Amino acid sequence: MNLINSHTVQASPRDVELFNRAWPGSRLSPDRGYWFAFDGTGDLIDHDVPEQDDGREAWALSEDCRDWALYGTWPAWLP
Repeated sequence: MNLINSHTVQASPRDVELFNRAWPGSRLSPDRGYWFAFDGTGDLIDHDVPEQDDGREAWALSEDCRDWALYGTWPAWLP
């Protein structure tokens, strides 16, 4: 994962691939990365997840990105 600024995180295609291993049946494409932007309280305010990829796994990935950016919590699916 890459911190773009203090409240925006980009998950690389490799990150998505690792995430998908923990989420069998995930609709997230391992051929692309996704970014998520949060406000100061941690609410998701913007993202680049296309409609066909959106769903509970995109939400879970966004929460992992938020927790890493705002609280320093490393996702369990990352080595």
